[in-house]
Amino acid sequence: MRRARPEDAQTARAILDDATAYLAKLGFAEWPVPFPEDELAMRIERGELYVAEVDGEIAATFTMLWDDPTFWGDRPPDAAYLHKFAVRRDFAGRGIGAALVEWAAAQAAAAGRGFLRLDCQRDDPGIRAYYERLGFEYRGDVDHPRFAAALYERPVHA
Repeated sequence: MRRARPEDAQTARAILDDATAYLAKLGFAEWPVPFPEDELAMRIERGELYVAEVDGEIAATFTMLWDDPTFWGDRPPDAAYLHKFAVRRDFAGRGIGAALVEWAAAQAAAAGRGFLRLDCQRDDPGIRAYYERLGFEYRGDVDHPRFAAALYERPVHA
């Protein structure tokens, strides 16, 4: 895992667009297509966009934030938040997502945070079960303008 660089933006966008197309086939719409270049550029500039490499190829992308009032409201600074978490389809099933979550949990713990949080499609039982297998616990629902979200968190340990 590493912070994304400006030259990674197009690859990250392609991964997000492919993930959005895959989810659309399953009946879920979460992210805009094409994914906004300006948002990726902003996330890269702020150091919030990350990529996971496998054998020198970018296999996944995600955003890690230190607050998330949009989904979680105003809370004390006790968590890190995963967003825009997507693995390239040709890398699916290799444990990259689980490794990414463990890495993010370690980063949260190193920063003195007690939790790793995320949101996902409320009506997608597959993704919800996946996050539960990774140790996340359901914490409630929130209605976002683009989709109905389920909120999940897991404790992290230093």
